[in-house]
Amino acid sequence: MLNRPQIAVVLMALVMSIVTPNLCIAQDKNPQANASNSSGQDQKLSDKQEAISQQFKRFETTLHDLGEYMKKTDPARADLLFRAFGQSKQKQMTVEMQQVLQMLQNGQLGDAVERQENLVKNMQALLALLQSEDRMSEVEKEKKRIQDLLKDVNRLLGQEKDVRAATERGGKQADLKKKQKKTANNAQKLIEKIDKQDTEKNRSQKSENDQRNKQSQKSEEQQKSQNGKSSSDSKNSQKSKSKGNSSQQGKSTPKKQSSSQQQQSQQGKQSKSQQQQGQESQSQQGKNQQSQSQQEKQTPGREQIEQARQEMEKAIEELEKKQKEAASQHQDDAIRKLAEAKEKLEEMLRQLREEERELLLAAMEARLQKILAQQKRIYSGTLSIGQVPENERNSRHTARAVQLAREENVIGLEVEKAMLLLRDEGSSVAFSEALSEVREDVQTVAYRLNRTQVGELTQEIEKDIISSLEEMIEALQKEMEKSEEQKQQQQQQQQGSPKDKSLVELLAEIKMLRSLQLRVNKRTRRIEKMALEKDANQAEILEQLQQLSDRQTRIQNATYILATGKNK
Repeated sequence: MLNRPQIAVVLMALVMSIVTPNLCIAQDKNPQANASNSSGQDQKLSDKQEAISQQFKRFETTLHDLGEYMKKTDPARADLLFRAFGQSKQKQMTVEMQQVLQMLQNGQLGDAVERQENLVKNMQALLALLQSEDRMSEVEKEKKRIQDLLKDVNRLLGQEKDVRAATERGGKQADLKKKQKKTANNAQKLIEKIDKQDTEKNRSQKSENDQRNKQSQKSEEQQKSQNGKSSSDSKNSQKSKSKGNSSQQGKSTPKKQSSSQQQQSQQGKQSKSQQQQGQESQSQQGKNQQSQSQQEKQTPGREQIEQARQEMEKAIEELEKKQKEAASQHQDDAIRKLAEAKEKLEEMLRQLREEERELLLAAMEARLQKILAQQKRIYSGTLSIGQVPENERNSRHTARAVQLAREENVIGLEVEKAMLLLRDEGSSVAFSEALSEVREDVQTVAYRLNRTQVGELTQEIEKDIISSLEEMIEALQKEMEKSEEQKQQQQQQQQGSPKDKSLVELLAEIKMLRSLQLRVNKRTRRIEKMALEKDANQAEILEQLQQLSDRQTRIQNATYILATGKNK
């Protein structure tokens, strides 16, 4: 039975095995270079694309089956798999692959390149979504570890400053030596603690990398076997074509045959050399990545703490010699090194918080995309039932409306999960209120659909849900784009302790509040129009007005929280 890390490794390997050959095909198909390609080579590309399409279909099936398998044992992971499956279906990736295959078969290489580049981007986004949950938990654990180390460094820094002050005041040599030894021992304990953590972390990463390498090797072997079969088929087809041409054209001179054979052999050598160069460059990149990962194994600040400990030992030696001035200089150096260690740990903590924010934005955007796709399907079903006159509806239409109500209740559960994400983060006010209003509208729609009330009011509420979700998704995407643009600025040195950045900036929150207020105004005018009708349902109108009143009060409270900064 597979555990969580093993399942994650299998899924990562599956996606990478699909993304890598697809990217290679997109790079190979240069329209200018392919002007001289033979029909056999085009057929080879289409065969590769068809193999990738089949592989991706199997991957989608695996996603869905794993989600069903883990629904009871691990609901959180099952939800992630279903979201990834829904994202793939929403972006119609299998349909895109079939269209690319048709383009390759028709020789439309330029259009195929554009479609394949889009497919690669979608696959990379899918891979990021699958990695988000495990990476989120890893970032949370690492953040707590760094915060704990920061407390230790601050405590150690305070102890060394106390020893330095006592030395400056001219305290007793025995007391100063005892205090300095105690501080040095605490520094050694902190170094041992960091080394132990690094060892455990590196061991777990190595095991995961080994599993991924095994999976990638298997996928590469499968891909090579498929390429070998396709190349042998293409060679056989070329041989048969050459025989047919020779029989039709009659006798050809030996010189022409030899020259054509030489050209073919030269082309084969060139293609082999290009493949070898590509493999060598990939191996070099892999080595470079391995060397970089080896350099990053050590926790930042560990070296500075070690240097500070050494300065403390030198201070002890000077105190034994009754050289307090020299001891004070070493103590100053130790304090400076500990301050440098603190800065490095704070910088790492800032990077982890920024990554956590990016992961949370991506997870929220993926969840809202899934909800939006579901709501659009329900809205389409509501429209189809609403087009049927009320006196012509039968039990089939009623059953369909009840089914739509159940699907709407499922959306309500998804909205609840999204609200929990925002509630745990704690900084977003307007987005939390927007999701709260979406949840209320979803509950209203489910109630009305269950009673087969598919008229204009129900449809308008569903349209409000869709527009709210689209606005939130757009705002989240803009926040992710800003985060990418600001990465280089954030890499510069920053003074002071790192602070948690809000999930969504203040301007985006204000824009969301404005949209919420406009939506309340629109709903108010709509209810006013309903109230002026002859056969207006007064009880329903009063219920809607009460809901709007509560909504207006919450918008006012959210505005007050943003204005006073109580969410920070």
